[in-house]
Amino acid sequence: MFNRTLQLTQVFAIALVATVAAAQPGGRGFSSIMGAGGMTPDYMLRDLQRFVLALDLEDAQTMIVEQILRDYDESFREATDASQDGIGSSFRSMRGNEDDPSRERSRELRERSREIEDKLQSAKKLGDDADTTELQTRLNNELDAIREERKAQRLEQWQSPERQTAFEEVALIMQDQLRLKKQMRDEFEGDLVAVLTEEQLELWPPLQRQLIRDRLLPRGRLSGETLDVMGLVDEQKYEDEVLLALLPALQVWDVNVTDALVARDNQMVENQGVLMSSMRTMDVSAGIDVLKTQGRLAETVRFVNDTAVEQIILLLPADKTNQFRAIAQQKSYPRIYRTSRTDRAYEAALELEGLSPEILQSIMDLQDSMDDEIEMANEQLLAATHRGESQEQIDRMNRFAQRMTGSTTERTENPIDQAEEAKREIEDRYLDSLRDLLTEEQIKELGGLEKRKPRDERNRDRGAGRGGRDGGRGGSGGFEGGREEFMKKFDKDGNGEISDAERDQIREYFRNGGGRDGFGGGNQGGGPTRN
Repeated sequence: MFNRTLQLTQVFAIALVATVAAAQPGGRGFSSIMGAGGMTPDYMLRDLQRFVLALDLEDAQTMIVEQILRDYDESFREATDASQDGIGSSFRSMRGNEDDPSRERSRELRERSREIEDKLQSAKKLGDDADTTELQTRLNNELDAIREERKAQRLEQWQSPERQTAFEEVALIMQDQLRLKKQMRDEFEGDLVAVLTEEQLELWPPLQRQLIRDRLLPRGRLSGETLDVMGLVDEQKYEDEVLLALLPALQVWDVNVTDALVARDNQMVENQGVLMSSMRTMDVSAGIDVLKTQGRLAETVRFVNDTAVEQIILLLPADKTNQFRAIAQQKSYPRIYRTSRTDRAYEAALELEGLSPEILQSIMDLQDSMDDEIEMANEQLLAATHRGESQEQIDRMNRFAQRMTGSTTERTENPIDQAEEAKREIEDRYLDSLRDLLTEEQIKELGGLEKRKPRDERNRDRGAGRGGRDGGRGGSGGFEGGREEFMKKFDKDGNGEISDAERDQIREYFRNGGGRDGFGGGNQGGGPTRN
């Protein structure tokens, strides 16, 4: 039993060390979805050393495996080059003739549209008299007519026989490439196992799973879907006894995530024709069904990764759990568990020289309160991400189809955006509270601590100044008198010290944004109470 465990440990150690990706990461656009990895080989010549180490190949076996890899590599390159040439030729045929009257008309419409938009900008600067208003109305009507004509023109071009034929050709080429890829993979694996001994055959499945993960993990599109749990554990450089304790969880993840990745990849490969047909006809319903299934399979991969992380945390020694959890969160969900500018501002503020003990303690109390609120906000953001991230794929496909048919659509606010905005509001509130504790000189030393503009305002006047910080302060900010003003406001019994009860009032005051209405304004007691 011990020898078997040792053998498995060696296999996992080899896999941990040899984590070279066999495939380039997939993009997040619609074209990367369509590719489904058809142009990426399952095995590469540079994998030879991994075969030698993991399978303990003898010299004669190494020479045979190297030749098998070379034959596979050459055959795959030839097939891929031919497929790419065919796809490029098909797409070039969509462009049509340079002398095509419709292309000339399209250029004329674009130029005329730019001219009208320039005239509209000039007209808006002239005022709002009757003549100017009439001119703007006439220009807007002409611009609307141009948009309608361009919309009809794009739809006609998309449905042209040349474009439809090109799409059919591309679909056939991609399907043939995928068929050849599977055939070459099966032939390679058959040739490989034929030269292995019985002992080496036992070592082949773990290596095969590692190669599959290297190829398919980077193609994930959801947060947490691309996490290499085994590689993450290896990065921590744990002692042998810790790795042995983690081995059961790693074994389960090894099998489950590979199965989930293969299911995800097979589903997309098998539905290439459906996606191409949906794209060609702009009847997106069938394509959306494929993407919904793909989203569920991607969520399964993410679930396997998240479950493995939780299992590892349970198996780790207590002094290592928090660090591993934090690293795993940042790698899996960087959109959520990032270090914000507010976090950095508080850390920098604690290093400021000349802070009074009372203000230093207040900053630390505020930081603790902020951490509690951000933790809850992160939980809500994580839940929104799990609920809605795969839907973003479908929304992108819908917007793509609408653009191709000349329609336009506004990007709707999704639950993830709303949760992110709620988190940013918390960060901004605590940034305000930090400013209220500092003098202007200290604020400047920290870089100004400027507040983030709301999204709609950033979009409306990007690049324009706002004058004061937020209108209510007149740009002063902070306790200008330093400790004296701070004590005057919060030392209610006048004994020159901040008691525990007064400290609680300070914490409550800033937690609820009490300083945002300006020093001395609002609730002049021990700070506002929480509603």
